[in-house]
Amino acid sequence: MVNKEGPRPRAGNPKIDWAGIILIVLICEKIIQHIAVTLAFYFNWKSIISTVKVDPAILMILGAIIAVLFMLSLWGMITQKKWALNLVLGLAVFDMVGEFVAQGRIDIVINVSFLVATLLLLLALQIRQKKLNPA
Repeated sequence: MVNKEGPRPRAGNPKIDWAGIILIVLICEKIIQHIAVTLAFYFNWKSIISTVKVDPAILMILGAIIAVLFMLSLWGMITQKKWALNLVLGLAVFDMVGEFVAQGRIDIVINVSFLVATLLLLLALQIRQKKLNPA
């Protein structure tokens, strides 16, 4: 008797596709960026404290927390936890809003952090849409 259905899928987690790999790389960038900015606030590198409108201590604490949460999301994405994509989405939105708050204005200076957060948001939304509606 011949199996007409084709080969069975392997047990375990499916492979991570190119979009997932790019998302993981962007998460790594956010981890490095938040660690660097947290250290910059702590040591006041290049007088960074004078460039923000919010108490730098709050930004430093939030930056450290966000770095840890991005590390958690990285682990979740690599191990393909269901909650990881939602965590990435939340962190990306938080990061984007944080730029407006930190700069204290609506017409913010678009920087690499904001662009990467936007890419994270768009890519995570695309991946989530693909998982909800597999074609």
